[in-house]
Amino acid sequence: MKSSFLVILFIALIITLLIYNLFKKQPANAENIDSSLDKAIPLAIEYLSKSTNENGRFVYEASVDTNKKYGSVRYNALRHAGTLYSMYLCEKYLNNNSLQQKRYLASEYFVKKYVKEVLPNMYAVVSDMKEEKLDSRQAKLGGTGLALIGLSNLYPEGKIDLKILRGLGDFAIYMQKPDGSFYSKFLVDTRQKDENFVSLYYPGEVCLGLLYLNEVDPQKKWVLTAKRALLYLANSRKDKGKKVPFDHWAMLATRKLFETPDNSLTAGEKLLLQKHAEQMANSILDNQIVDSGYNFRGGFVENVRLCSIGTIMEGLVAIYYCTDDKNLKARVLNALNLGTDFLSRYQVKEGEMRGGIPTSAYWRLSNASESSKVIRIDNVQHVLSAWITYLQIEK
Repeated sequence: MKSSFLVILFIALIITLLIYNLFKKQPANAENIDSSLDKAIPLAIEYLSKSTNENGRFVYEASVDTNKKYGSVRYNALRHAGTLYSMYLCEKYLNNNSLQQKRYLASEYFVKKYVKEVLPNMYAVVSDMKEEKLDSRQAKLGGTGLALIGLSNLYPEGKIDLKILRGLGDFAIYMQKPDGSFYSKFLVDTRQKDENFVSLYYPGEVCLGLLYLNEVDPQKKWVLTAKRALLYLANSRKDKGKKVPFDHWAMLATRKLFETPDNSLTAGEKLLLQKHAEQMANSILDNQIVDSGYNFRGGFVENVRLCSIGTIMEGLVAIYYCTDDKNLKARVLNALNLGTDFLSRYQVKEGEMRGGIPTSAYWRLSNASESSKVIRIDNVQHVLSAWITYLQIEK
């Protein structure tokens, strides 16, 4: 009797496992993700196109709830510049020129409104005090970096004065400290470097910007400034293990430095930067939600913010190219498969705001907060950049 019961129990267990395997969600793979991005990317491009006003200014904030309207005063110059970068990636990697004229328009607006000569022959991005609720005129280092990232490609096309690009580059050098780190802000009216404010992302942004500048204006000083800064970041973090914030801009800059001819990196310096990239990967990979039973699969524990995950995906793409560790490359690629698929699932697919990327995956819940439904222009920029660069990986 006991043996018959065990046989029945065993058969029931086998049937249960078969049913579970039949109906459970299948893992994301590169092929079906590539197919989903064939639809998601054009929608994001469409959103950027319709969000570019006739004067070149972007619609900075909108909402899935079209009854919710936002004022036009609040704006961020750095996020404008970052959006120029993603628009250019469409041309560089996808051979899609549908945004080109609007990119030119938005670039012209940006230069006229924000790029100012703050010291003799030095240019910086000066934030608008009203737009950012500032009490003084400030030039953020990240603005210099993002301006170089977004504008350098205009020079070969004859659409920007090289004097401006070089002036931005020289300002970046001026803001670097002897140890390779940077001052994060310049107070325009008093012509002083801010000793207090420190930004996580500005150094990586300015390093990447200088390397883009070097592509159109090859000079050793651009590369050496970026190299010194990236080595400083790697050295300052190497003993912190996984307890480091994920610095995607530094990862993009590291990849760019590795791809830069005559980067003068020694074998030891390259290894240090590779270890930095691997440290970044290990700091984030274990937090990804990978169980196929979860709706937020591909997001991260305590993080389903779509823009944030877009930046993580951008950084992981760069890390994939920086490491020689085959096991880590496989883990990174799996994380990219899951993460880019997650972002595609939570893009707005229909209606007036189709193509937009809301703040959080919670936007689809029936009781979603208004803040989760906000579509900021940099949400779309970062996610689109992640998708485009992900597609370039030979899988």
